[in-house]
Amino acid sequence: MANYKLNTQLRTDIHKSVNKQLRKEGKIPAVYYFHRENPIPLSVDLKELRSIIHSNAHIIELHMGDNKQICLLKDLQHDPVTDEIIHADFMGITLKEDITVNVPIVVEGSAIGVRDFGGVLAQHLWEVEVKCKATSIPDNFTVNVSALNIGDSITVSDLTAENFEILTSIKNSIVSVVKATGMKLEEDEEEVEEEEEAEENADGKN
Repeated sequence: MANYKLNTQLRTDIHKSVNKQLRKEGKIPAVYYFHRENPIPLSVDLKELRSIIHSNAHIIELHMGDNKQICLLKDLQHDPVTDEIIHADFMGITLKEDITVNVPIVVEGSAIGVRDFGGVLAQHLWEVEVKCKATSIPDNFTVNVSALNIGDSITVSDLTAENFEILTSIKNSIVSVVKATGMKLEEDEEEVEEEEEAEENADGKN
């Protein structure tokens, strides 16, 4: 379980004009909530938040003044035009309760169907939803594709689950090796040429 410490500042003024000023300072508004307690308005540094998003951290230690809380990054809001992050929601948790999180998939290896037979590796799933204790969250699922030939695939059912439950359907395909565009046409043309050559040879013997 990877942890990440994030410093925050409490917000007392939540007007839109203040939020615009925060963004000019490289910060964004955020909210921390825990079960039925009143939500706490915060501000966080955008660069630090991006670091969390690009790390393998699932559990965040949120520092709010003299207090610190264990939480998840539950939701992000993006600007519809620039796609920039403009708001974040943090959900408080306890280490003993079951939580639901998305765990990223890491693909490694060079598929034999791509390397030796001209196929294409297609990835269909980039994360898997799991349910577990906060202390049991896997950093990622590593999928090795080295043995995949054209037509082969790896599904969620091939993943190993230890101390957690996989909620994503086991039928979902994660990666597969498919024929490259045009490969079927080339094969058909080769078959036609072979058939024509065989016919010519047969006519020559008659």
